[in-house]
Amino acid sequence: MKRALIAAVILWTWNASSSPDLVVRAETSLRRALDAIASKQVNGGWGMAWTQDRRYMWGEYRMIPHGWITVQPPATPSVASVFLHAARVLDDPAYAQHARTARDALLAIQTADGGFPYEADPKGRRPMRATFDDDTTTGALRFLIDFWQFTKDEADLRAVRSVGDFLLKAQYADTGGWPQEYPPMAMTYGRHITFNDNAMVNVIRALLTLHTLTGDRRYLEAAIKGGDCIIRLQGGPGEEIWAAQYDPVALRPAWARKFEPPSYSSAESVGVCNMLIDLYLGTGLERFLEPLPKALAWYDAHRLPNGKWARFYEVGTQRPVYGRKDKAEPVYDVSQAKSGYSWQGTWYPEHAKRAYERIKAVGRDAYAQERRAAEAPPKAAGLEPEVEEVCASLTPAGWWLAPPDDDQRAEMKEKGIEEDEPIITTEAFCKSAGLLLTYIERVRGPTTVGRL
Repeated sequence: MKRALIAAVILWTWNASSSPDLVVRAETSLRRALDAIASKQVNGGWGMAWTQDRRYMWGEYRMIPHGWITVQPPATPSVASVFLHAARVLDDPAYAQHARTARDALLAIQTADGGFPYEADPKGRRPMRATFDDDTTTGALRFLIDFWQFTKDEADLRAVRSVGDFLLKAQYADTGGWPQEYPPMAMTYGRHITFNDNAMVNVIRALLTLHTLTGDRRYLEAAIKGGDCIIRLQGGPGEEIWAAQYDPVALRPAWARKFEPPSYSSAESVGVCNMLIDLYLGTGLERFLEPLPKALAWYDAHRLPNGKWARFYEVGTQRPVYGRKDKAEPVYDVSQAKSGYSWQGTWYPEHAKRAYERIKAVGRDAYAQERRAAEAPPKAAGLEPEVEEVCASLTPAGWWLAPPDDDQRAEMKEKGIEEDEPIITTEAFCKSAGLLLTYIERVRGPTTVGRL
């Protein structure tokens, strides 16, 4: 009784500045949004977006049948993780059941090798090919890890290991890289060693996590081998960053889609630099820091006059290079490039630069401790303005709406729908619901405190 009283006093004192009314509104809004998105759980999972009348649903990039589910985040695995979080924070097992149903649906479309496709029908034929593109397989793995940690069930650990074994199987034995898809198809860019959309970075990060959680050294060894592949593929003098994809045999920058010419990519290299920091912290191997000074110097030397960087720089010349929409032909004037693609941006490995400099100043262990402290959840009071906005923007039906992207607008126009009409998206749900959960958790403290 004394421990419970002390815990209650500490919790009340810590959160005394939080508005009781806002906490109630946050939970009410959250539960309404959870109920709304639960109504869209079909065959165990979710799509990526819906029209407001819910007649049409999008998957990875196109409209899909309502019986299908999308794996690519922020769809099924991300939404299911929100339900798990809600089960913990609100101490409500009904929300965990939605996550369990999603787990079963994901395992129903897992390939025989252990990976995941962009999307599929859990009641249809099992897909044959999995993808690392857009965090698809690794996003599913993160949810399976989260679910296993929630249940502590041996069957859920086996599900996690099945994906871990897939990551090991899909790794190229000779180079240590990963293709975009597995099994890779000959004569397609799916066979290339792929940094695009952080494919390799996501796989290595997943392996480091699996090693930490299970202690299985195979995961660590595969991560190190992947890191050595990164070192090997860094460009030579004057080109010291990385390409979006490499031919797996020639190990040279290669074509992907017809508007993505062989080149070095300032955008994708940011994630690579960050991964080198993570590899060093996870292994203590100094060789993973060695590429960073050269990469940082490249960024300093190749900033455009407008202060940005081109996404792609031509092999051999390091001129900014762009892609045409109509054919696989590079152009050098951004005005001639395919529209709807981020050809220039403020891509710079600022995080990796700060981390590298700090590691050199204080050492690996001290920096790791500093980073853990910096990653602590924010205090509740600092979240209140955003929480107010999120609660106010929830529709009476329980949706957070977002504008459609260009591809969605085109399909809406074809279906006779007003193309500027806001749509329901899992991205908006996950972001807004996640904020409310973080806020409520910070106000109330861990659920176990209330049960002492």
